[in-house]
Amino acid sequence: MPGYAWAQIVAHPARLASVLSAIVLGTLFLAATAVFAATSSAGLRIVAAAPLSAADVIVDRDPEAADPGAGWPEQVAEHPGVTATARIHAGTVQLVTDEIRATANLYSISDRDELRWFELAEGEWPANAAEMVADAPTLDSAGLEVGDTVSLLVGDGEATDMTVVGAADIGFQPLTGVQYQFYTSEDFFAGESPLSVTADVTDRTSPEAVVESLGADLPDDLHPMSAEEQSRLAADRFAGGAQQLELILLVFALIDLLAAALVIANTFTILLSQRRRDTALLRLVGAERTQVRDLVLVEALIIGSIGSAIGVAAGVGAGYAGASLMELTGGGLHVSAPALGGAFLTGVATTVCAAWFPARKAAGTAPVEALRSAPLRNGVRFGAVHAVGLVAAVAGAAVMVSGMLAENLPVAVAGGFVGAVGLLLVLRYAISRLIGAADRLLGLRGGVFELAGANLRRDTGRAATATLTLVLGFGLIAALATAASTGRATIDGDLDDRFPVDVSARVDTGSVPAATVDMVRDIDELVLVETPRTARVTVGGLGETTLVGVSPELARETGAEALTGTGSAAPVMLVTADQLDAVGIGTGEAVDLDVDGETHRFILYVSTLATASGEASPVVRDDVLDSVAPGEDRGMVWGLAAEDADDDALAESMSLVAGADPGITLNGALGERGDLTDVLDVLVNLSLAMLLVTVVVSGLGVANTLGLSVLERTRELALLRALGLTRGGLRGTLAVEAVVIAVLGALLGLVIGVPYGLVGVDAVIGGTAPLVVAVPWAELSLLLAAAVVLGLAATLAPSRRAARIAPAEGLSGD
Repeated sequence: MPGYAWAQIVAHPARLASVLSAIVLGTLFLAATAVFAATSSAGLRIVAAAPLSAADVIVDRDPEAADPGAGWPEQVAEHPGVTATARIHAGTVQLVTDEIRATANLYSISDRDELRWFELAEGEWPANAAEMVADAPTLDSAGLEVGDTVSLLVGDGEATDMTVVGAADIGFQPLTGVQYQFYTSEDFFAGESPLSVTADVTDRTSPEAVVESLGADLPDDLHPMSAEEQSRLAADRFAGGAQQLELILLVFALIDLLAAALVIANTFTILLSQRRRDTALLRLVGAERTQVRDLVLVEALIIGSIGSAIGVAAGVGAGYAGASLMELTGGGLHVSAPALGGAFLTGVATTVCAAWFPARKAAGTAPVEALRSAPLRNGVRFGAVHAVGLVAAVAGAAVMVSGMLAENLPVAVAGGFVGAVGLLLVLRYAISRLIGAADRLLGLRGGVFELAGANLRRDTGRAATATLTLVLGFGLIAALATAASTGRATIDGDLDDRFPVDVSARVDTGSVPAATVDMVRDIDELVLVETPRTARVTVGGLGETTLVGVSPELARETGAEALTGTGSAAPVMLVTADQLDAVGIGTGEAVDLDVDGETHRFILYVSTLATASGEASPVVRDDVLDSVAPGEDRGMVWGLAAEDADDDALAESMSLVAGADPGITLNGALGERGDLTDVLDVLVNLSLAMLLVTVVVSGLGVANTLGLSVLERTRELALLRALGLTRGGLRGTLAVEAVVIAVLGALLGLVIGVPYGLVGVDAVIGGTAPLVVAVPWAELSLLLAAAVVLGLAATLAPSRRAARIAPAEGLSGD
């Protein structure tokens, strides 16, 4: 039996090309996910363990407990089993150079060689609190060299000049979420209580014994642990974050395998239909049903094994390449043999299971079919499986919407999953009905359109299965694109509500320097820049605060319409919710406030404009401020960006402004919007890349369906050629068939995917911000155009085969 199955494969290898390609791509991503997980996990463990690699013991203080004071490390250093200790400090500072101003992490590094966990590539170690070293990525990104002097802003304190005296050879980029990393002497943190203390122990003492002894001697809020155990815990924490990405990759790999299974099942259905007479002859000479079925399954087993082996081999390289792109290959290539074996077996099992139903149907072929020459039509009748799918789709949709309305993510996800499974079960029948409708529409055009419609109607089952694979890919892409677009719009809407100005710079006293204001005005992305009047005043109930006066134009552009009215009984003041509570009135009510000893009546409204500077600062109209607290100070600069502004360019420009003027404090929606959209873009782009593979697999299925259809209709096409149909007419017929399948798949994908995307994003973020629906019509239009291109591309090989059919072939026998 294996020999006969192999002979079938060798005799017609091209007919199984789509099966091989589909299973190769499916197992490739499974294997790549396994290799990526193993390699990145090893790299993350190195990253996590590196700072502890030079120590034997680490003692952490409880951050929730009272600060034990800066002297607590002496208790560790005086322990008889400890030979050396190093204090571990870490803090966030503002890096200021001539060109940039950005957040940086500053760490302490021990003065003792035996407790330093990295080497220097250049320069020397910091010898005092005014010196520091940086890793190579930091120096490159900041445009610094060894010997350069920069300023660091620590909290609200004065700028501290620091000299870069060395370049660290760390070998990886620390996973801190901050781009710039510096290391300085412990002296910089003098008088501060360290977060942790690392220690070396004597050669004759084990770290575990020292940990046990320290645990008995130290207070309860100090926790000793061996460096090895702490490294393992830290690595597990890092790896836990990476598992989310691995889960995403695994989900899309399984989706790709589902598409591959549909392609495989359709291919075997067509092949076995074409071999119907051969199968009937086998039955006629004595082959049993089980033998016929097993013959097909052995064929699937062989092709699945070959494709899975190729996919696993290619997946090893793809997984390592992915880990390299994320700079997580510090531990080299790591391969999990059980995981790769599982990917191989999954690929083989997917192929065999997908071929099971076509094989079972072929086993039922009667011997009399050997006398039949006309191919059987394969329509789709409404059956029990379709009824179950319809019920599951409706019930799942209802549960998903209920979960969304109740802001219950697990319920919404569960309902969405049930609904998706139901759709997969019922859609094949629905698609077959739509193909019948498409046939009637094509018949109105006549010519090749009518011929293409007749060909689709000939076997709506195989056309429906090919379309279903496209619905799967295009539907997921549409859902993802809609969720991403709506997510961005929701983020923008939420940030616009919380940050009415895009950029804000302020000084604590006096006015923002004119040169700084001019730099902000020169930023192309800003359409309105204003320097509000400011006055430091004491307001009854609010204490000392900065009162801000803005122009009516800025008030209108920021949505503070209450400031623009002129007919109110008293001037309007915008305050924070906390300030309104402190005064003891409701929003929109009038109150007499004492401002620097004089009583003034105001109507108070809550507005986010009162926190636009980064601190609570009541806002009034500029003419009101002139009458309440005359002065000339303009201690703020506020800017509004154009709707289509380039956030990256705007952030870079403001970084230059901050670098040129270390005395200003920046605020606004810019930084938070960039961080959120950057993460969203990475996830969306990764997901789209994975889903494109599913679409490619679906396209292979369409091409294979058309190609096998051409082989099946050779005599018919030859007769059409003899009757005058040109080669161009043949190509046009196939093109119309493919485009109908592709466009129908894309349209159904959009109809299903867009609502799923909206419900999904609302279930995830609906409870944190008002949902702003933003359907990406332009992207969805491109998706339809891509479907047309995919359909035309799928006809290239079948069209060449059809064009080579000579009219004389219509006279040949079967």
